[in-house]
Amino acid sequence: MPERTRGRGQSARRAARRRRRRSPEEARRLLLDAAEALMAARGPDAVTLRDVAEAVGVTPGLVTHYFGTYAGLAQEVIRRQDAATRRAFEERMAAARTAPDAGALLSALLASATDPRRARLFAWTELRRRGPRRASGGLGRVVDALRDAFRRTLPAAEVPPRQRIEAVALLALAATHGWAIGRRAWVAQFGRPVAEARADRLFLAALVTALRLLMAAGPGR
Repeated sequence: MPERTRGRGQSARRAARRRRRRSPEEARRLLLDAAEALMAARGPDAVTLRDVAEAVGVTPGLVTHYFGTYAGLAQEVIRRQDAATRRAFEERMAAARTAPDAGALLSALLASATDPRRARLFAWTELRRRGPRRASGGLGRVVDALRDAFRRTLPAAEVPPRQRIEAVALLALAATHGWAIGRRAWVAQFGRPVAEARADRLFLAALVTALRLLMAAGPGR
C-alpha cells in the first residue's frame, strides 16, 4: 500500500476514534455551536446540514440523528439562545434591589434589537415551522421573574397585574425583533443620512417610554 494512502487511512481512523469518544451531549453541543456560528456568518438560507457536519468532522447522518431536519436544527439553535437570554434575565431580576422598569426588560433583549442575524434566524424558523410550537414556558418564566422582583421591591398595591407584565413583555419582543429585521430599510426611507447607532438609541428610547407608560397604567387599563 502506498505511504500516502496508508497515511490517509490512519488519519481517517484516528478521526473516527475521536468521533466515537464524544458523548452524545458533547456531540450535540458541538453541532449546535457550529450551526449557530455558520448561520450567523452566512444566514440560515446559505447553510446546509452537510456544512454543519463538516465543521464538526462528522457525517450529515449524525446531524439528522440529533435534530431531524435542518429546520429542526435551526429551531434548536433559537431555543438555546432564548434559554441563555432568559437565564441572564432571571439572574438580573433575582439580584434587583429596586423595582425593575422597562429599561430592565429591554436590557435582556438588546441582542435581538441590534443584531439582525439573530432576528433573521428567528423569522426564518417561524415562517418554516410546521405544526404547533413546542410549549416551553420560557416567556412565562421571564414574566414570573419580573413579577417576583416587583413583589420584592414594591408595596403589594403597586405590583402590576400579571396580564400587564405579559403585555409589556410581548410588546418588547415584537418591537425589538421587528426593528432588528427592518431598521436598515426604514432608516433609509428618512431620505437623509442617519447613523444606525443613533437610530438604535432613538428607537430604544421611544420604546422604553411606551413600555413604562404601559406598565404604570392604572387599574383596568
